[in-house]
Amino acid sequence: AALLTTACINEDTVDGPVAMTLTDVVTFEGNTSADHGAVFTFRKADDSPLITLTADAAVNNERVSPGTRLLVSYTPASGQAYTSGDVTLRGWQMINNGSVTTGDIQDYPEWNRDKVYLYSIWRDGTYINFHARMVYSTTPRTFRFMAAEATLDNAYPEIYLLHQLPEPTTSHDRHYYASFDIAPVWNRPTCRGVRIIVANSNLRQEVFIFDKKQ
Repeated sequence: AALLTTACINEDTVDGPVAMTLTDVVTFEGNTSADHGAVFTFRKADDSPLITLTADAAVNNERVSPGTRLLVSYTPASGQAYTSGDVTLRGWQMINNGSVTTGDIQDYPEWNRDKVYLYSIWRDGTYINFHARMVYSTTPRTFRFMAAEATLDNAYPEIYLLHQLPEPTTSHDRHYYASFDIAPVWNRPTCRGVRIIVANSNLRQEVFIFDKKQ
């Protein structure tokens, strides 16, 4: 789930509201002006109400267009977590973005060779978000979210996280966030949910099921 970070405080020295800094994966909707006021939207989890955050600073970067998913840290002006309203933007960073594709998993015989260490996976509307640890490499890698075409008409289509380096690499790991839009699969009339399949080296759980609320 989304991350919540607060400072360590002695209970006997503080009595009253505490300014919280939260970190979430959000959609950048644009800036309210050329200089300030970035607007972000997201859902806390699954189909919870849409949250709209209006920041006190702009996201000024030519690579960041409306619709881009970002990891942002912010402090709510109201002091209330996960409610719409004004926020102080503490920082933001680019993450892996993309939309679900379709294909045949048989075309990727080594799709599970380069495993990921999955910390968390959660659904935010039609987005599936990941926080994972992967081997660092300076060479381009395969990293996409692919629905198995043969399962698209199933009640639970299968979607694979494809992660593959050009060749096995021994290196240090880095933390990565990713967000993929699965609307083309999720909105199919036959879909009752999805089965997410990950070559996960953490706890050996490789299948994650997300049910559609009926």
